[in-house]
Amino acid sequence: MQTKKRDLAEIILRNTIFMTVAGWILKLANFFYLIVVIRLLGEHGYGQYATVLAFVGMFGVFFELGMTQYVERSLARGEGTIRDLLGNLIALRLLLALAALLVLPPVALLFGYEPILITGVLIYTGIFVLAAFLMPLISILNASERFDAVASLQVRSQLLGIGAGLTVLLLGSGFLGLLWVGYLVLPLQILMTLQSIRRLGIGPLQVKLQVREWPLLLKAGVPFGLTSLALTFNFHADTVILSALRSSSEVGWYSAAYGLIFKLVAIADGLLLTMTPSLAREHITDPERVRVWTSETVTWLLFFGLPAAVGLSILGTPIAILLFGESFGPSGPVLMLIAWDIPLLLFTAFCGSTAVAVGLEWPAAAIYLVSTTLNIILNLIFIPMYGIMAAAAITVFTDGVSAILFLWLLGGRMQFTRIASRMFRIVVASAIMGLAVLLMSGFNLFVAMFTGVFVYGVLALALRLIDQQQLRQGIAKFRK
Repeated sequence: MQTKKRDLAEIILRNTIFMTVAGWILKLANFFYLIVVIRLLGEHGYGQYATVLAFVGMFGVFFELGMTQYVERSLARGEGTIRDLLGNLIALRLLLALAALLVLPPVALLFGYEPILITGVLIYTGIFVLAAFLMPLISILNASERFDAVASLQVRSQLLGIGAGLTVLLLGSGFLGLLWVGYLVLPLQILMTLQSIRRLGIGPLQVKLQVREWPLLLKAGVPFGLTSLALTFNFHADTVILSALRSSSEVGWYSAAYGLIFKLVAIADGLLLTMTPSLAREHITDPERVRVWTSETVTWLLFFGLPAAVGLSILGTPIAILLFGESFGPSGPVLMLIAWDIPLLLFTAFCGSTAVAVGLEWPAAAIYLVSTTLNIILNLIFIPMYGIMAAAAITVFTDGVSAILFLWLLGGRMQFTRIASRMFRIVVASAIMGLAVLLMSGFNLFVAMFTGVFVYGVLALALRLIDQQQLRQGIAKFRK
């Protein structure tokens, strides 16, 4: 019996739609949640909260080592079974989580953190124990391309987390109360994930411990771990360095602006999560289709990312004050500068996922390591002198370096030259939109925003930035 040929675009589109629709619900909820958290904690309290998240997030990658990503890709390619991989992954992650509990609080003490921050580090690090069970289970659903189930789990667990978080804030528990919320949400998420796996008939979830295989699993996860290490340090090193050299209020101002950028970039999470296992499978049988799909996706990321950067670079200060309050006025200039990281983050994140999918995880890891090393060195030099503006500028610069290196790595392989004309037209449309926004910025924030959306929409049609045939095909696939 002839096996029906996989429709890569349809598979990725279907999974992306599930993840994106669920993501939009979550992004909207998380967007308002971020605003409420910042307003209730204030710049000092939010700075403390951001410090703990950044510190544990930055050093936490040493206690995962990329093994989960390796197992997910192996399952997606059929290079291993759940029985052979799941037990070893959980056991190793659990041991590393316990090690983190012993190591990270003393490291926070060496950083000179005040007692309340060290307590926060201890609380948040304990989440690693629960994540040692949850993340391997999630990887099984990802490898099976059941992103509809993953999306459902994310919606339920994050909405639960938002509700619990708002409750502890309104009760006056401060940022430490927010850190305890994970101990409520993750056990429930583990139970829901197990139910989803059983309901979908994935498995069986038999666990086999093979201690002799642990060194091989640790070694195989190294390139993924290096990539995660570089990305994590790149995202969090500036906040950790700021927390050691500047006040918690400055950390709060910077983190509010950077957090808003992440909320915007996170719109693409559904795409980035769904594409890796799909492309990994397709690249084995039909690499040309992967090239076509990848180059087209880059144009869509630029289509949305560049005008967002242009608009925020002009309207950053009034937007920051509107969202976070007058006390966050210093976040405005940071937002105007770091807005340019939106298209860079979208491009580098997509290229990183593509590189892993097609077996280029080692070059991708090298690119991230170069960018991260440069980021840390420049932050250590310039943050003491120029503070949060230096952190913002360095973030944009080093992500720009990563984008150039990824263009060198994948540009020829994925034939990005075929989209050069369309990318140029997107740049032109964004520049004209920016001029219109600038002219209207002196009147009213909402008028300026509406003008930008309207002008860019008209230009998108006039310059044929949207392929009508592809749009119709996408709608048809969505209806299926």
